[in-house]
Amino acid sequence: MMKRIAAFAVGLLLLTTSQMPAAGEDLASQLVGVWKFVGVSNKEAATGSVTHPFGEKPIGYLVYTKGGRLIFSVVGNDRARPAGAVATDAERLRLYDTLAAGTGTFKTDGDTLMTTYDSSWLQTWTGTTQKRKAVIAGNKLTITSDPYKNLEGKEITFEAVYERVE
Repeated sequence: MMKRIAAFAVGLLLLTTSQMPAAGEDLASQLVGVWKFVGVSNKEAATGSVTHPFGEKPIGYLVYTKGGRLIFSVVGNDRARPAGAVATDAERLRLYDTLAAGTGTFKTDGDTLMTTYDSSWLQTWTGTTQKRKAVIAGNKLTITSDPYKNLEGKEITFEAVYERVE
């Protein structure tokens, strides 16, 4: 009987002191770190067509801090260098069209990620809160929007995939 009680006590001790998911394992805590863009796509609701606004292999990073801030920058992988030392207006426009950047704060509620932008390359985002679904599986983070109308009036769903680097 004493051996059973001792075994039970040891088992109980191990269960109560082993590392178990805790409040630190919520989505906000899991987001903290540096994430590399590995894919960005837009899917048009009407046709199902998928476009990659930054090419097949975007270049950039997304950083989430413990204090609830974020910063990101992404560019297309096939950006042409300006022909001269100073870009022409047309060259600048092509470069701008393959760029996204912003800073702000973030909060989570379940798998919903809410980002409030204090700066953005697309000034219409500055001062707004964008809600997305965020899922972390292993070292991959996938952020997906609800369907919305893009600047051209088409209903699309945006998805960005990242890989943890820190």
